[in-house]
Amino acid sequence: MPWETSEEAMKREVSEETGLAVKQSAQLFEYRNSADVPVILTVFAVEAEGELKDSWEGSPIWLPFTDIRPRLLPSLKEIVDRLL
Repeated sequence: MPWETSEEAMKREVSEETGLAVKQSAQLFEYRNSADVPVILTVFAVEAEGELKDSWEGSPIWLPFTDIRPRLLPSLKEIVDRLL
């Protein structure tokens, strides 16, 4: 939402899409790219608690970084590369 900070939006999205509650977070970096679709993303390191739950957007699962990268759009792959 336009009135939310990046951190507020992240906490809301984590809750809505996974059922988890963010307990601690630290912003790592902001990322901009327009290789395939224009994106502006803020990446956080997060500590969360709760039980993973399905949402209308899908079923969340835990994956290692090496399994995530092939599933991403080209414009988003640099994010995983920065974290490895």
